[in-house]
Parts: sequence; structure tokens; C-alpha cells
Amino acid sequence: MKYRPLLIALALLCAVGCGSKPTMTIRGTAPAECEGLNVYLVPQPFPKAEEVDSTVVRDGKFEFQVDASQVRICDITISSKSPVPFQRLLVAIEPGELEVEIDEYSNGRGTPLNDDLAAWKRAMSEAGTRADEMRREISTLDDPAKIDSLRRLQAQGYADAELITIDIINRNINPLGGFIYMTIERRIDSTIRASLIERGIEKWKPKRELNPKQK
Repeated sequence: MKYRPLLIALALLCAVGCGSKPTMTIRGTAPAECEGLNVYLVPQPFPKAEEVDSTVVRDGKFEFQVDASQVRICDITISSKSPVPFQRLLVAIEPGELEVEIDEYSNGRGTPLNDDLAAWKRAMSEAGTRADEMRREISTLDDPAKIDSLRRLQAQGYADAELITIDIINRNINPLGGFIYMTIERRIDSTIRASLIERGIEKWKPKRELNPKQK
């Protein structure tokens, strides 16, 4: 029986440590006008009602504690009762702490995948702004040569945006890269698509689960 204290200690350690799961803490802020409204954490791209998590905005803040044992993609959105516009925020669920701001230009930071996602979002937003500026300028021009020149620059901007997207996928052969790949796979060059497939991106592309009647 001299080993009994050791066995008890090991059992206690296992109870504390062995059963613990990696978690993500999401701390967010929302517009003052959204006080008391629900905030939803919605799995993407194929949400199921039973998998949607929710919390409430209190004093302009909200928080989620999420099981992060598997990396997955969700978005954060506020109740449709919101009296002010806001941008849904795509986030990667992974172990760690994530700080988010939900407003017209929602953003998040604090974990590797989400920092990468935020950088991609900024780059795409800047590319979109430049494209819109050129589109407006083109609409004011009469000179065919200037119009053609701007259209060439605009086309190059679209190509650059695609390269930015391919880059984040190449850096993330994981659920984040698989999600982004799913959104553009039909538009990208076949050579690039083949390269990504060879690297294993198809494994991480979201797939809709079939119900028993469909199997």
C-alpha cells in the first residue's frame, strides 16, 4: 500500500490535465447601439443551428469561450435587430486569445491564423479601394488612351489581389487556407489550382456533410 499516495497523486494530475481541452477566448467590442443584443458565433461555410454559439453585448463588450481542439472557421455577427450597420467578421478558431472589434470595419487580432487573416483582409480592402478609385476615374474620362491605360492598371490590380489570396493559401495548408481556396477555386488559373491540390489543399476544403438519407 506504500504506492497508494503516488497513485492518488497521479490520478489527480490526470483529472486536472488529461481531460483539459485547448480553448480560445474571444473578447470583443460592439457599437453602443447594440447594447443588450445577441452576438452569434456561426460555423462556416455550412452552419448548423445546433452548432451556433451566442452571447450578449454588455457595456459594449462580449466574450466567447470556445473549444479549440480542432481548427475551424466561423464568423461573428450581431443580431439583425442592430440599429447600426456592421461588418460580419470571419475568424479562425484556434487555441489562444482573440481580440475583436465589430463595427463597420470589423477586425480581429491575437492568434497566428487570425493575424494572417487580418493582414489578407487589409490587403484585399486596399486593392478594392484602388480598383474603385480607378473605376470612378475611368467614368469621367473621354480620352480612349487614358481609359485604356487605367483599365490595364485596373486589371493588374485584380491580378495582384489574386496573387495575395494565393499567397495566404500557400502559407496555410490548413482549414483557413482550405476555406479561402473554396471561395476562389473556380476562378484561379488551372496551373495554380493543380499546384495547390498537389500540396494537399483539397484535404482542408470544407465539405457539406450528407444526412443519413443522402448517404
